[in-house]
Amino acid sequence: MIPSSLEIKRINIDQAKELSDLLLQSDKDYSKYFIPFDFTVESVSAVLNKAEQDMYYGIYINSKLAGFYMLRGWDAGYEIPSYGVLIAKEFSSKGLSKLTLHHALSVCRINNIKKLMLKVHPDNLVAKKLYEDFGFIYQKVDEKIGHLIYYKDIK
Repeated sequence: MIPSSLEIKRINIDQAKELSDLLLQSDKDYSKYFIPFDFTVESVSAVLNKAEQDMYYGIYINSKLAGFYMLRGWDAGYEIPSYGVLIAKEFSSKGLSKLTLHHALSVCRINNIKKLMLKVHPDNLVAKKLYEDFGFIYQKVDEKIGHLIYYKDIK
């Protein structure tokens, strides 16, 4: 068996359709907690096109987009970036979310970012456990959407 290749690459507007397709084709029960922006190609294109400091990364397996993660909020004026991730269901439970967290924390350390924030739906128990295992600490509820807000100090 030939091993699969795995890459994390910065994505931009050139990958908007690919990312939109991944998001739109995601199983709705699986991706129902992931709501950072509209998944249409127009919306994804606008988000990626406006990104100046915000960072969007694709996770590729054998050159196929298997998921993505983002560090964003800087473009909106926040000092603490927000982390978000979505892995295609077919690639879930393979350690890719953990990999993106390690990558995100390294990106933050390289850029001297001292804190990272994320939001998670209270029913997303798998994600909550992962984030808590990584040292994220629950702070409060986002009153607008009901998600739990977690922070991690980065050393």
